[in-house]
Amino acid sequence: MKSHYTSRQGQVLAFIHHYTTLHRRPPAEAEIAHFFQVTPPSAHLMVLALERRGFITRTPGEARSIKWRVPPEQLPVLHNALAGQSIGQPATQTQGQTAEHAALLRLGKIQLDNLCAFQDRHHFDDSEFIPLLDTLIESFVRAHMSPQLVNHLRCYACELYHQCCQEAQPESTFQANMDLMFSYLAGSRRTVWPWCR
Repeated sequence: MKSHYTSRQGQVLAFIHHYTTLHRRPPAEAEIAHFFQVTPPSAHLMVLALERRGFITRTPGEARSIKWRVPPEQLPVLHNALAGQSIGQPATQTQGQTAEHAALLRLGKIQLDNLCAFQDRHHFDDSEFIPLLDTLIESFVRAHMSPQLVNHLRCYACELYHQCCQEAQPESTFQANMDLMFSYLAGSRRTVWPWCR
């Protein structure tokens, strides 16, 4: 296996590592495309290039089969970089941690947005949806994301839920919507959610 990867390849490898650590399964190519704001064919080419260079293995035609082969300690800090921006800039430890936290926060928001969009398309009940929101955020807790960032994700989820409720009932208040949301969480789970307004 070659020992060097480009800045972009390093970022994709770091994303695959973080995603897999958070969710105990590798990302789909569509999630790579969404995070890096590239087209699905571009994400597929990124994956093929990583595979060709021996940085990952995968099973063609099998969803979520990517496995990284680079030791985690050799991966760069994941940056909150978009497709058109430069990535992999040298950073101090604090700057690197901040960039990584921003990238993880962005990943969390993308996944919350996707979960809300899925719920909107399939109209499943809040008694199923709210525990899913909670479970998604808990994956970031298990991955040792800082409590401040986890609370930020929880506040973001509260805002998303409030927006959805207001679309259905424009006269609903934030307080009433939060009461409704928390009624679907088990008692001990309610205490970890901050009031975000």
